[in-house]
Amino acid sequence: MKVVNKLLAKLPDEVARQIPDVKLVDQDIKVPLAQGTFTQENILPPKLNLTDFTLSFEAGGEASIRNFNSPGDVDENRVVGEASEEEPEPGAPRPQLLLGGETGWMRYQVTARVKSAAGVNLSFLAGGTEGELSVTLSDYRAHPLTRNMREAAKMDLADLRIMQATDIAKLNPGDAMTWQARGNLQTRLELNWADLFTANLNRLAFVRGNELLALKADVEAGVSAKVGLTDDFQLTFSRLLAGRIQIAVRKAKSRDATLGAGLGVTVEFVDASAVKAQLGRVLEALLGPALREVAEKVGSPKDATALQVMDALVDKASKLKLNDVQKQALRLALERIGLDPALAEVSNIKAAWDDFKKKVETKVDEAAKTQIAAGFQYEYLRLNEASTLLEVVVDDATAMRFHGSLIKGNLTDLLKWMKELPENQKSAELLNYLNSTTLTRQQAYGFSLGLGSFEVLKSGGTRKESWVTQVNGEGARRQAFLGRRGYEDKLLGNRGQWVVDLKADMERFSPAPVASDFRYGLHLMLWGRQKKMTRKELQAAVDDAVVWGVLDAADAAAVMSTLQSDTGKEPIETRLELKMADDTFRAMVPKVQAFDLAMFSRALARAMPWSEQTPRASAEFRRSVYAPIWEAYLREVQEKGSMMTHDLPPSRAAQIAEYFLKRDPLGKELLLIESEWRPDSGAFSFAQVIEKNPGTLAKCQAFVAGMVRLRRAIDERKAPDELRTVFGELEGMWNTGFHLRAAGSLLSELAKATPMGLASVERTFSVTMTDRGEQLVFSTAKGTGA
Repeated sequence: MKVVNKLLAKLPDEVARQIPDVKLVDQDIKVPLAQGTFTQENILPPKLNLTDFTLSFEAGGEASIRNFNSPGDVDENRVVGEASEEEPEPGAPRPQLLLGGETGWMRYQVTARVKSAAGVNLSFLAGGTEGELSVTLSDYRAHPLTRNMREAAKMDLADLRIMQATDIAKLNPGDAMTWQARGNLQTRLELNWADLFTANLNRLAFVRGNELLALKADVEAGVSAKVGLTDDFQLTFSRLLAGRIQIAVRKAKSRDATLGAGLGVTVEFVDASAVKAQLGRVLEALLGPALREVAEKVGSPKDATALQVMDALVDKASKLKLNDVQKQALRLALERIGLDPALAEVSNIKAAWDDFKKKVETKVDEAAKTQIAAGFQYEYLRLNEASTLLEVVVDDATAMRFHGSLIKGNLTDLLKWMKELPENQKSAELLNYLNSTTLTRQQAYGFSLGLGSFEVLKSGGTRKESWVTQVNGEGARRQAFLGRRGYEDKLLGNRGQWVVDLKADMERFSPAPVASDFRYGLHLMLWGRQKKMTRKELQAAVDDAVVWGVLDAADAAAVMSTLQSDTGKEPIETRLELKMADDTFRAMVPKVQAFDLAMFSRALARAMPWSEQTPRASAEFRRSVYAPIWEAYLREVQEKGSMMTHDLPPSRAAQIAEYFLKRDPLGKELLLIESEWRPDSGAFSFAQVIEKNPGTLAKCQAFVAGMVRLRRAIDERKAPDELRTVFGELEGMWNTGFHLRAAGSLLSELAKATPMGLASVERTFSVTMTDRGEQLVFSTAKGTGA
């Protein structure tokens, strides 16, 4: 710093002349400094060679001095500000330095070019040309309000802090310094393999399209990932108390003038062998239960896993020692995973099997990283500008230790240190990490990684609709829309919690965003809270999965067979998810451009409550029995005219049901229940479903209107504000548990008509046995092609 001080020796007197000779409390100032003149006259040196980088003070750069002396003053860096009277939103920027007391601040701010020193890798500057980029440095000095500003400036500038590690020790209570730049920020996420596996398993599969996959995962199995992305960030060191430094990393207003630039999210596992540890579970799911069932017949131990049986068969086949029973078992296994069954007869099968395992390992790695990247980007785009990414209080030694990595955009080293030892966790006070107060994610679902950004559910209903806009230096915008509806519906019993998320966000900046610039998606989740479930309760949850096209009738029987020994013994949590990415959702929108009465009636019929009675025991039986009833009912409501605001009376709904059931051999079993409306006796009969879930026709028509509006908005490049109306029109189809079941059924039918069919929709049914810490994820790859 002696060299730096010498080079800046003329600065205090030259700058002080431009500062009013008054007390800090007397006047608000914002003094622009002619940086070009200062460099020409060697008041600011052309370059400052620091430890890891060089600062270049360009003639066209910006420099300024301003003060903050009373509540109401606005600091664009959000370091100085007023304390909020209300509890701030999660992640909302909180000022480190609070106005309103006997203290004020002088802020010295300069813009410079930063170039890394020889042999130093500044990842923070990765977005710059040849490792060089513009940064803004700010030094905040606390002074009594009675201090003369000219004298304060002379004193402060005599030892200007320029974000060196040694400058941290020079921060007095109430002081701060910031560094703002665009570059590559690296952070660390602590995730759970079980959550990563709730994504569509057919991304990992090479099985025939009609095969059920059942993946077993350990809910305690964690995985650490390094995530990097390119954006604008502000790093702040501030001292609130002696011996303690608060470190804050925030999003900042983008300086990027390139409209085509995206976040460029990258993912790397901390442990390179993380995927190998999960490979056995994935291969077990791909091979299926059939091999385990024939273990003894082919000479393997009775309790052998499918993978152990397969390895043994392949080993014998490579030595041409298979008998006919073993050959048949191997052929079926090879056919299931998409390999040539004829390999069971040849000696080179081992090489083919080894290649297959490597292929699966690569696919698991890709699928997990893709999900982490997509989930992180989803949540990051929904953090408001200036939102806090990391806020932690440490001692001086720790702040100085990690200064070098933080200035390079590396949060990973500090986060790793905080998690390594209990004493580290005690010495560091974590205030905020990605809208949470823990380093570990909460619970991943849908498009999210569960980083604490949003509440999934709470008692009653939740509805969140908001825009997040980031503006770059050219005034272009990058926007993200959040449209989420969550609810707890007691009519669905323990399966009554659900959430739906309509996703729309932009990867790149646009001077005038329009609806076609966005990537869309839709996620539906039906969550069964933990409880000891009876067989009937589990069957109802499995039926939900059939209604949504996650399982078919044969799959449902296999799932029930797998889980029946667990009923009534320990708490079970079920989770059903449908997720459509941009290409699938866009392909689906044109399929709903007019009200198709028959199609909606089929979906509503499949969604009728399950029971053991034959007409209700399967989704297809319900479709056969109730689709004509729903179609007649909706048509009669429709014929009443558009001014009608209420459904038909439940007694009339019972009459319609009775008429059709008398003529349906399958439905006659339900006549006693359906032929008369019995108020306050549940929500089982057609009339009761009508009464408990009102406005069905209006909701169906509004859903169509929303899809029509969305298509027009995209095709005609309308303003994105249309998305608010779209969300409002669509959400009627999922504001009761019954309508949510119908929405899932409708969407799965629509997906079948798209080029990729159901295979393009992520569909999983997860069952977690909480006492054992074990999760089973069921999915299929069926539905390829329309």
